[in-house]
Amino acid sequence: MKIALISLTKSGKTLAMHISNALKEDHTVIRVDTFHKNVRHTLENIIHNYDCIIGIMATGIMIRNVCLLIKGKNDDPAILVIDEKGKHVISLLSGHLGGANDFSIKIADIIDAEPIITTATDINDKFGVDCLARKYYMNIDDVFKIKPINSAILNNKHVKITFNSKYEFIWEDMKVKKCYDKIINQSELLKVSYGSVTLNLEPKKIVVGIGSRKNIDSYSVVNAVKSAMNILDLPIKRINSIATGHMKENEKGIIDAAEEFGIPLEIISDELMRNFKNNDLSHSDFVMEKFGVPGVCEPSSLIAAGDGSTLILRKTSYNGVTVAVAASKN
Repeated sequence: MKIALISLTKSGKTLAMHISNALKEDHTVIRVDTFHKNVRHTLENIIHNYDCIIGIMATGIMIRNVCLLIKGKNDDPAILVIDEKGKHVISLLSGHLGGANDFSIKIADIIDAEPIITTATDINDKFGVDCLARKYYMNIDDVFKIKPINSAILNNKHVKITFNSKYEFIWEDMKVKKCYDKIINQSELLKVSYGSVTLNLEPKKIVVGIGSRKNIDSYSVVNAVKSAMNILDLPIKRINSIATGHMKENEKGIIDAAEEFGIPLEIISDELMRNFKNNDLSHSDFVMEKFGVPGVCEPSSLIAAGDGSTLILRKTSYNGVTVAVAASKN
């Protein structure tokens, strides 16, 4: 996630810096920036450039300044509000698809605060279809169908989830078992339905980008990939492909690891790697000097995931292996 913190007071600014420093240690946070005062101007300039905006201010100030800027469930970032004493973290907007509810809990843990979450599914310990889509990186075809599906889940109705066998890992999730009835078919789309309402979930492409030292062994690569996916709380079976740069195409450890997982290996050409531009890429002087690119794992994951893709795990190092994970836009 790309995070923006906006503060108004001296105490708020101090709290923002504390949160920012803690988030920089989180490899699922791709970027974190802090802003002070000028709330309306700041929001107008950043509202759709960040995945989560945290206002350290009164809730009313945030509401009055953001209300004319929001668009809808598919477009709005997560918006949180924290009081300047750091006692409460309020999930204000995009609780499910934007991840505001989960992120409120994460921030509350950092500052020892109480998360305030008001969405009905969460407070009743139900797993809404929009939460399912977010957790497993899937696009929803019609956000207006979320409400009737979630209402049925809240009322303990028999909501069906239909998927093919390669997504069986979803059924291993106890939250899913608790709220849905399983049907297996052969479609690439997952369907969630209740009565006459059917909502389609289209899985995004998840790509694990890998860089490594020379002559890396497959054991190290396998463990690095498993560790990265554990951070994301995603199963290995959710990976669609593994990607690396042309300079690593003959690394037996990477090749063997992909074969062990049974996941396709994509090799990204030198030209694509050199021409790829992204402001969020990490930079390695060593890799730049040796190969002419700022890194291997991050650009290879993003290129393989396609135009508009985003990092969901930035470069993370494990015993001579670097791993990044990207999700496609669609």
